[in-house]
Amino acid sequence: MVQYCRKCGKELKDDAEFCDGCGFALNDNPVKEKQENNKNEFVTKLPMILAIVGIVVSIAEGLGTPMIMGWNDILMAMGVGIVGGLIGIFLMEKMDEPLIATVEFIATGALIFMFIARFGEISAVIFIIAGILALYFKGYHCKNKKLWAIPILTVVLIFGLLIGGGAFYQMNAENSVQVGNITQNINDGGYGYYNGSVSGDIFVGTNFDYLEVTVNYYDSQNKIIDSTIAWNDLNPDSGKTYKFEGHYFNQNKPAKAEVKVVDSAKSTTPIYTENMTIVTASGV
Repeated sequence: MVQYCRKCGKELKDDAEFCDGCGFALNDNPVKEKQENNKNEFVTKLPMILAIVGIVVSIAEGLGTPMIMGWNDILMAMGVGIVGGLIGIFLMEKMDEPLIATVEFIATGALIFMFIARFGEISAVIFIIAGILALYFKGYHCKNKKLWAIPILTVVLIFGLLIGGGAFYQMNAENSVQVGNITQNINDGGYGYYNGSVSGDIFVGTNFDYLEVTVNYYDSQNKIIDSTIAWNDLNPDSGKTYKFEGHYFNQNKPAKAEVKVVDSAKSTTPIYTENMTIVTASGV
């Protein structure tokens, strides 16, 4: 009985165990072989599946991040998750560059975490795992070294947009907030405590996702002895003036107060600051 190779179709002797054309083992179970092939195909596709999950999760995490983190940072995190994830998949699947794709995935996860911190932890971890699995299942090879420019340009472009956009936004924000009518009323209560407040007005001249007025109190050694949120609001009305008041109750005598306005809970660059010397009065 004449038999044919199931892989290449060559005609073989009826007692042949291996194809003398392609080396295929003729006695292997075709059903088992198909199952193994399907299993191997799923395993090799696992990094891509995880990357797609990372993209979806990054969008969900961005939409679920509180506005106090800053809408610009939230949008950047979501954009990085989508673009970085797709670039990594393209490098891994179409260009067969698992090593460069891994760097892209890890950079994507790190940037997401940088923008929205703990609110982006899950997608960041998923992208990092996708990169590790890409190396494990697809190898460490790098065929075209010029493609290293892609993850490098991704990071450079993100930081360029962040710095440029941040500088423009900062200037616009500073010109859109006015603080005035600041008064202080700190008294020596006579029982070992000082109490009172620093208060004033804040005019909001444009749309903000979040604004916060903080009053920091310093001692004579210029160390912060108390800090309080005097006012905050999500989506404050443009063109409206709000009252703020930062209360103080402490055993230490305050020497100076700093009024600071920020537009996100993690902001390190205030859009307004003003310092004043505290003159305490006796409340007894």
